[in-house]
Amino acid sequence: MKKPMTIIALFAVLLFTVSSRSARDLRASKGFAAPELALVNASDSSEMNLSDIKGRYVLVNFWAAYDAESRIAAHDFDRLAAATDSKRLCLMQINLDRGSRLFREIVRRDRLNEAQQFKVSARQEADVIRAFNLGSGLQSYLIDPDGEIVAVNPTPKAVTEAIGS
Repeated sequence: MKKPMTIIALFAVLLFTVSSRSARDLRASKGFAAPELALVNASDSSEMNLSDIKGRYVLVNFWAAYDAESRIAAHDFDRLAAATDSKRLCLMQINLDRGSRLFREIVRRDRLNEAQQFKVSARQEADVIRAFNLGSGLQSYLIDPDGEIVAVNPTPKAVTEAIGS
């Protein structure tokens, strides 16, 4: 009787390990490949795919007017990108506000670089929130030149240290 129980216990542990690993692979988290993302730039309507900018660090920052912390981060990351060589770091600031008018006003008022601003369409919003695990709050991700997430919610100082600038 002891042997069948041992086999059942080992099988349960194996099943639990595989299922928890599979769930984590689907989430944007440190050590895993960044989810694919294709967005339209707010200033010139050009499309940018995350996979197209491999070869340099990419800082993806999700922000919204209703979230003060993410709005401050947008400002801080904008200043960091202005002081960093664009061949080393690409900043994608992704806004999740419902209205485009509010988004444009905040970009103007906060003096954010429009070339780094992207607006998620209503059609894309659910997919982006799911892919980047934003259900519990807005986040930012530092992605290395190979497309792997190396930091979640990094500070500007941590980004500078990671990219070696």
